[in-house]
Amino acid sequence: MMIRFAKIVATLIAYFSEVFASEEELALKFGMFIYEPTPVEGFDLQVYRLKSERGIVGTPNPEMTTNIACFGDNNMAAKHPDWVAMSKDGPALRTNKKYNLRWDIVCNQEKQMIDYMLDIIEETADNTKGITVSSMHVADHGFCTCHRCKEAQAKSGLDRLEWRAQTVTDFIKSAKERVKNKPFYVGLLPDPVNAYERFGLDFDALAEYATAFVVPHWSKTYATPWYFETLSRSFKKLLKKPVYPGLYIRGPGDNPNELESHTQILKTACRIARTGVEGLIFLAANATYMKDFQKACVADVKLREELEGYGGKPVLDLVDKWESILA
Repeated sequence: MMIRFAKIVATLIAYFSEVFASEEELALKFGMFIYEPTPVEGFDLQVYRLKSERGIVGTPNPEMTTNIACFGDNNMAAKHPDWVAMSKDGPALRTNKKYNLRWDIVCNQEKQMIDYMLDIIEETADNTKGITVSSMHVADHGFCTCHRCKEAQAKSGLDRLEWRAQTVTDFIKSAKERVKNKPFYVGLLPDPVNAYERFGLDFDALAEYATAFVVPHWSKTYATPWYFETLSRSFKKLLKKPVYPGLYIRGPGDNPNELESHTQILKTACRIARTGVEGLIFLAANATYMKDFQKACVADVKLREELEGYGGKPVLDLVDKWESILA
């Protein structure tokens, strides 16, 4: 009898040890994207946007991970118009109304641009905690019709879509080599269905080099959290590395009257947290905006009580953490 009881106890101990270990492994990591090299307490991952799609390069902070926008570069597109990616419907410029381009995009076959970007990535990786890259993809469907692209595709022997995807993957491979053993986060565009055909993003091929994927869910409204939850579930199902969706608080130059309140952002965060993703990132222009968001979440006790039971406990635990920091 005693032997049998001992075995039951041992089994229960092993079971609960495994459960608690799993919970520890599956604990969400929370990060922030910010446009200045100023850390904000209360996040696991502090990301400074050293080079946004404006094309201006800042000064890295050794205590932060660094985000670098690659071929999305308004500055380089203006300096070198002949470098701009081309389609049969015109260039990859914000003025091209046939596409939803939020910045100007340089051709990813332009060798000078490739070398420039890889050098920035390597130098920054050597001096910071890690690298995240974004805008390293093809502009959109219909692009890659310039003379550089036509020549490169002809030499490859691949069909157009295969060649475009291989080009993006090769750049990420080269970037990973420059980053060496530092964490390397690869940014995707939030299209889980057509990313290969539109942007040359081969999720499985990219997973070989990525520490994790950052999937922006940037929006000035989160009135329908279900959409963002569904998007997160889709990427979680498809991607073979950890998934970090991103939520938008307030970017540079935004009119605060046109932005979402902390209420819907926090609700959406809780909905996303229950999808099984491994992380969640919040974006703000500066440390002041980020801290204002933290304070608003902490102060809204009624909202925090309402969100109990949503399945987003890690988010509420995060707000509890912010509360202890701000006390």
